[in-house]
Order: sequence, then C-alpha cells, then structure tokens
Amino acid sequence: MLTQELHRAFQGHNPLTSVVFSRRLFEQAKSRALPSVEVRCFKDFEDLGTQQFDYVVGAGLLLNSALVECLQRIQRILKPGGRLLFFEPSIFFPARLFNELRSRPKELRIASKQEILRACTEAGFVEADLEPHDIVSSRLGLRSMTNLEAKAVVLEHMPLIRSGCISMCLLARNGGVHVKPTPNLADLPALYGAVSVVVPAHNEAGIIPGLVDRLMRFYGPYIHEIIIVNDNSTDETAAVVERISASEARVRLINRNKPNGVGLALRDGYRAATGRYILSMDCDFVEILPQFRNIFRAVAEGHDGAIGSRFSHESVLVNYPFAKLLFNRFCHLLIKLFLLSTVRDITNNLKLYRTDILKGLQITSEHFSANLETGLKPLLAGYDIVEVPISWINRTPEMGSSSFYLRRVGLPYVQALFACWRNRPPHSRGAIQLAWGRILKRIGVA
Repeated sequence: MLTQELHRAFQGHNPLTSVVFSRRLFEQAKSRALPSVEVRCFKDFEDLGTQQFDYVVGAGLLLNSALVECLQRIQRILKPGGRLLFFEPSIFFPARLFNELRSRPKELRIASKQEILRACTEAGFVEADLEPHDIVSSRLGLRSMTNLEAKAVVLEHMPLIRSGCISMCLLARNGGVHVKPTPNLADLPALYGAVSVVVPAHNEAGIIPGLVDRLMRFYGPYIHEIIIVNDNSTDETAAVVERISASEARVRLINRNKPNGVGLALRDGYRAATGRYILSMDCDFVEILPQFRNIFRAVAEGHDGAIGSRFSHESVLVNYPFAKLLFNRFCHLLIKLFLLSTVRDITNNLKLYRTDILKGLQITSEHFSANLETGLKPLLAGYDIVEVPISWINRTPEMGSSSFYLRRVGLPYVQALFACWRNRPPHSRGAIQLAWGRILKRIGVA
C-alpha cells in the first residue's frame, strides 16, 4: 500500500523497488502490477546489494531492536549522498494510547532523540534529524484527517505544541555527493515552446546556475525563455546570468537599479515576457521543481492559471519559520472571511498564468506583497485559477539567505489586502457574506 501511494504521488516517473520479506505479501504486491515498480522478495537484507538506491522510505524502523544494524544495512544499499526517510510513532507524545514505542518492553525501548541520532551516526549517516511530523492521528479516520490536516499545520510548527505530534519523521543522509536524476518531465505537447519563466533575483549568483540547468533538464521543451530580473544585486548575479545566456539563447537578463523590490522586479519581468504563458517563481524553488508537473497539467487542461498551494492536504513544509507561517494563515483567514471563502494559499510566488492576465494586472505593491496581488486580483476578476498542491523547503546555508523579513513586509501585505477589499467586485464572496446570505434567506429577507 505504501508503494502504491508513492507511485501515485510520483505519477510513475520515479522507478520504485518494493522490498518485502514475506512470500504472501510478495504475491499480493506483484498482483497490483504497477508500472515502473519492481517488487522483490528476500529472506535477507544483504541480497539487495550495495549502493543501489537514491532514497529508502519506510516506517517501523524504531520498532526494531537491532536499530544500529538495520541502519547500517540501509546505509550500505544507499548511493553516496542518498537519503533515509522514515515515519515513526512519536517518542515525544505524552499519551500512551497512540504510542507503540512507549508500550514496548523496557529493554527494547528507544529512550531519547539523542540515542536515535547517535545510532544514525554510528551507522555512517550524516545530517540526521528527528522532527515531529503529524499532529492528527490516523485513528480519527480518513475523513476527519482530511478535514483537519491543513488546519493542523500551524500546531505542527508551533513551539512546544508540536511536541504533541502523533508521529515523527527520521531524516538522514549517506556520506558523499548525491547526483539527483533530472528526467525530462515535459510530456504535454500543448505547452511546447509556450512558457516564459520570470524569476526575480537579488544576490542569487550561487543558485541561478543550478536553477537554470534543472529547469532546462526537467521542462526544456516547454520553455520559450527564462527571464532573470536582477534586482540591483551586489554580488555576481548579473555576470553569472550573462555567462549562462552566452551558451543558452533562451536565458535573458534584465538589470534593475534602485529602488529594489520584488513587485517592481515582477512588473519588469512580466512586461518583457513574450511566451503564451508566464511561470512566475523564486530562485529558492529549485528543490521542488519536479512538483511543477501538476501546475503545467492544470493549465494544459484548460484553466486560465494555476497557483502552487503550500497548505493543501498533500503539501509538505520543511523548516517553515513559525512567525511567517502564522502571518500567512492570518492573512488567508482575512481573505476567507471578507473576500473569497475557498482559497488556501494564494500568496506564493509560484504561479503559471496566461500571459495576458499578468500583463493586464495592475500591481501596486513594490515588495513581497505583490505576490498577494498576483494571487488575489485574478481570482476576484473571475479568471479560472486553480490551486495545486506544492511543497516548501526552506533555504539551506549554501543557497544564501532570503530577503523576506516579516517586520518589513507585514504592513505592505495588510495595505495590499485592504486595497483589494476596497476595490472588490460585487460578486466576491467571503465566508461572512455567505453566512449572512444564508441567515437572511432562512428568515425570508433574501
């Protein structure tokens, strides 16, 4: 069942090896006949060989008494730089009712986070981490889990409260460099040569080469052009883009002078775009590029545009700053109450729209709050825009620091939201309007 869900999530693009140690389960798994899935049955873990896999994903690792030995065997079958990803019952959760680990015999019980991380180190892993994961218990049932999952994301990232999560995620990396596969994911002929990619960049010299390379490898047939808007950088951003454009004609550089601002950079980039569609994105989205497939598919199916939603049921947030998350959820609460009751996450700068929508959009914000305008204004105007699940991964140290600072951008977001509310069209419906409409209809006034 885990393999089937992974296959669904990867849409068949990633070859999977499902390893079982039971002949009965092996026959059941084989009968599913999933494409790109190899099911193998072994009596011994050693039969898998060495350095075979990019990732090892599973559950129940901490329930094994020979933890270090299991970790060592997993480390041997991972490629250099490959990653371990296991989901386990939480050792932090105080209630024994949901916690298998606390009910184990004392001699087999895992005592602490430090002990688990030490076992990973002994097995040869680096960058091991053990973090709370889900606060919603599977015992509530699928329907309740689905209804609560997106709302619970705030609690799952809240200091202290997050220690009450039901499950936790064990992450670790094998030593060495991981060369990630970059297959061609452009399988929608309707989008061939149609997409202008607009990327605002301020001091992003270190990340741009990898971003452009992976964009071309994953989605090259779609790309009409990649427009890097150098927002008055003080590093080598402009020189790096110029070197890339010398060998790749589809990469274009726009240099901006002061004043700086994401909104100003987006306006310049949209104005210069010449493709039928504009993909608006940030430099630090390089780690989630494979997930863009669903955004492209939504537009190819006929929607006017698609927004990458970080707070859908299928999204994963990695190291999302809690203050930023809280502000995001509060902002969307106001949108739901007073403007549109169905939105989840429309302030992310990951959007694929028809070019005429963004060229005709009046963006008044100079900074990050422009992302609110590009998400909210087309919806209020009645365009068919859908939200598509996307994950979010915080910048790693080698990716540099973000220029998003909540103290500086919070007020402009509030101002942009108020302006959208003040100029809202008559047909916009927030939760409060809908609730009053139902009440008035019930008492016969409307």
